Amino acid sequence: MTQPLPTSSRNAASNNTLPVDVIVSEEEVVDEATRQILTGWRLWALLGLLVLAIYSARYMFFGAPPIIETQEPGAEIRYDAYSVGITSVLFNTEGRIDYTLEASEQTHYLDNTTVLSNPYVRLYQESGERWNIAARSGRIHGAADSDNIERLDLSDEVELFQVDAAGERMTLTTGFISLFPGTETMNTDREVTMTTNALRQTAIGMHVDLQQDKLTFRSQVRGRYEVPSSQP
Repeated sequence: MTQPLPTSSRNAASNNTLPVDVIVSEEEVVDEATRQILTGWRLWALLGLLVLAIYSARYMFFGAPPIIETQEPGAEIRYDAYSVGITSVLFNTEGRIDYTLEASEQTHYLDNTTVLSNPYVRLYQESGERWNIAARSGRIHGAADSDNIERLDLSDEVELFQVDAAGERMTLTTGFISLFPGTETMNTDREVTMTTNALRQTAIGMHVDLQQDKLTFRSQVRGRYEVPSSQP
């Protein structure tokens, strides 16, 4: 049963304020709550449209915001030439072959160095003999003022061998050696093993003078000489 509101209560209801002690019907509570909800949604919708209009006007005035791309920088290309199966021949001032250089792959870098795969070098001497040098990898250091080779570093299973006029073979093995074509010398500070038909010798460090055909072992030289047996 619904009780009529007092005059003061009607005036309060018309002002959207309800005294705490006023009892209203259930229908009036629903109508009032619905009206407040609708009024609230209209208010928020109006505010949203207003913000959208302000942002749109600002977007049209200032233009589209810049797009910043954050891409990972790619790997820098440090080489400018690549070749497969190369053979180089260098002649001396008299027109004779000084040395030849072969490699399965060659990559030239911007710092004037060249990386070689499976290099093979033949060094020719005036006596007619020659040194043969094979390795798994190598690096050419070019001269700063010319295209000449200043130094050739050979590494990984380096093997040097020479066969003299009598047919005797001498083999040198090491892990690293540097060849200097300008002075016709070779140097290493690694362990070196020399093997001939009758001698096996090890040392730490070696210097080779190709002009004089001279080997100098630096330290910890140890050798074993074996006389070949005359028995079959």
